[in-house]
Amino acid sequence: MIYEPLFELEKNGINIKYHTNQGEYTPAHWHGAIELMYILNGVGTILIEGKEYKMIAGEFIVVDSNQIHEARCARASMMIVIHFSRSAMIQIEPNLEKYRISCRRSELLKTNLEDYFQVCDLLKKLPPLYVNQPLGYRLERQAIALQIMAKLLFAFSYPKTAITLREDDTRLERLSEITDYIEEHHTERLSLEEVSGRFYLSREYFSRFFKENMGVTFSKYLNQIRLMHIYHDLCSTKENILDITEKHGFTNYKLFNKMFQETYGCKPRELRARRK
Repeated sequence: MIYEPLFELEKNGINIKYHTNQGEYTPAHWHGAIELMYILNGVGTILIEGKEYKMIAGEFIVVDSNQIHEARCARASMMIVIHFSRSAMIQIEPNLEKYRISCRRSELLKTNLEDYFQVCDLLKKLPPLYVNQPLGYRLERQAIALQIMAKLLFAFSYPKTAITLREDDTRLERLSEITDYIEEHHTERLSLEEVSGRFYLSREYFSRFFKENMGVTFSKYLNQIRLMHIYHDLCSTKENILDITEKHGFTNYKLFNKMFQETYGCKPRELRARRK
């Protein structure tokens, strides 16, 4: 399954990272943590449950536990990404167990704008701490992160329902099995008919279920997984580009080049030259 293995997060409760993206792409995935992404400069596109949100510097977005999402940054950008362990946060604030969190700038009501900007002000305090690292800065950044979580719960949460939770569990369990299979067999000539049959689903139902939940078609998702592996090999090996693409299941080199440039903003050879 394509998801973020946030094992260390369960020990610490909060994980704060600073990312410099140069065309990197994260395919559709999910995890149990609550994730906040804050753009420091540049632009980015985040897809949550198939819906696209374009972001600019100074904006943040929240992805709640087990929401399927992907990130695209075609132009260089700097981001702060905070992961909150939901189980750890519930130990501090038990009421969180009863709520989900949703915060997207384009969907805010006027009554929520002040709360949104207050979270932005808290986020702005993190980069100077990261750069200067004064005595006690680790404690201070954790305190700031907890203030952010408190504000999100107070201003941007809504009650869970038992029916929704059961539906989510069933949906994610099936998606997990499907994406595990795609990941394991992405180097092979997978077809929609083969994979839908593997899970005893009709071609039409499988295609609709996959697109509605992952936000992309089966064939596009399969090629995105292949691209992710190819990108990694281009950066970490000296193998021939054509050999790498064929190893990861891409037989149409023209389509590969087109998708690679659309996803990463450069050609494979340009990526290698830049990495050198």
